Amino acid sequence: MNQRISPFRIIAAGALWRVFGSRRAAETLLQAMSGDDEQSRMLAGMSLIKAGQRSFELIEKKVGAGEASAPVIRLLPDINGTKARAVLGRIVAGEPGELKDAAEECIDLLDRMDASHPNGS
Repeated sequence: MNQRISPFRIIAAGALWRVFGSRRAAETLLQAMSGDDEQSRMLAGMSLIKAGQRSFELIEKKVGAGEASAPVIRLLPDINGTKARAVLGRIVAGEPGELKDAAEECIDLLDRMDASHPNGS
């Protein structure tokens, strides 16, 4: 699992995920997000964010199945901050751990962003 995924493979997986919804490509991106290589996480994260709602639904399913990692759930506010609150709230209501801590950080970030834009703009 800690095997480094090449940047080319991540970029290709991102394109396949965005354009065709390839589950195999999505799993490659999620694997890269959970790895130790920061460049791979960054490339995979950008690809997941660019895919928007498709990625949001994938991450939401992974959370429901107990298969999400902290780096992956940290993408939710960047994909859809409004919808992210519900998913993050469910994680916060769960067992203590890295995932719960990451969800709390995301909610705090969303709260600070909302406070700096009181008109919703």
